[in-house]
Amino acid sequence: MTVTPTYSSPAPGSLSPLETAEDAGRHRPARRYQVLDILRGFALCGILLVNIGDIVELGWDLPAVVGQEPSAAQTALHYLVSTRFVPIFAFMFGMSMTFVADSARRRASSPGRVLARRLGVLLVIALAHSLVYPGEVLRAYAIVGLMVLVLVLLLPRRLLALLGVVATAVSYAVAGSGVLNVPGLFLLGAAAAAYGLPAYLERPDRRLLAATVVVALLTVPAVLAQVHEPGGDPRFGTAGGIAGGIMAVLYVCLVVLACSTSLRRPLAALLEPLGRTSLSCYVGASLVVAPIGVVAHWTESRDVVPLLWTALVVLLAQSLLARAWLSRFRYGPLEWMWRCLTWWRVEPLLRR
Repeated sequence: MTVTPTYSSPAPGSLSPLETAEDAGRHRPARRYQVLDILRGFALCGILLVNIGDIVELGWDLPAVVGQEPSAAQTALHYLVSTRFVPIFAFMFGMSMTFVADSARRRASSPGRVLARRLGVLLVIALAHSLVYPGEVLRAYAIVGLMVLVLVLLLPRRLLALLGVVATAVSYAVAGSGVLNVPGLFLLGAAAAAYGLPAYLERPDRRLLAATVVVALLTVPAVLAQVHEPGGDPRFGTAGGIAGGIMAVLYVCLVVLACSTSLRRPLAALLEPLGRTSLSCYVGASLVVAPIGVVAHWTESRDVVPLLWTALVVLLAQSLLARAWLSRFRYGPLEWMWRCLTWWRVEPLLRR
């Protein structure tokens, strides 16, 4: 890994580290941070592995069984996947709020109006998606985003980061993993973007390796505490939530470190298309697996293994389709619609 200077967020009216003057002058989208797209695709994979059971209502027609030991696959989901990926997605959503606000300033538009419209459109998409998957998370993202909008726009980045740390820590300590984590994670993500973290992740220095070691050491007692937490669902207790948050940080560190090696190309090939079309893939996956669940009668089964294989096949197919789509178009279909309504203008879709 090479040592690079820490980047700061562009001031209002200036360019992001990966945008040229020509791009800004023509209102073209800034060049993307590839590592963020890879991370977003990675988070999307974990989220589907967790959500698919709820989407297809696994075992809902079976009587409740008290004291039954979870299968090996369920145990792996509980301690390696559940509550580990949603924090990544929420944090990156907070980052996107800073990106959009900066872009609005460059376009001489009102950041508040643009972000409010963007979040309002997301709420409509989420309400439509909830008809297929009632447990979907985008409704909470849209509502919480509107709640913290003023803070993201007005607070200096240092105060934004401090408030995000406090809100996140308190939410995990009080309620474990859940929707209460979202406001703090949004604020942390917005502050991280303002401090230039996305550019740093493209070419991290040795500090990331040191941070990874520290987080890995913290993961061991956190997971042990989750394993020994008495009663309840091991995913959503206080110890389980804290373990999930710490492991989310560890996963991010490991993926970014991998992107600093020769693994970056295969990771980008698989995950970047998912990350660039994450909204379309998130909603589309529900539309695909829900009918499969009906045909397979998964409401009458508790076996998660077929679901996991189905999720992996769906994700692979989405990655291939997204890559083919992006070879001709700038954005995913839902991303393009969302972008047009955000900026209240028809954005170019076809690649030139």
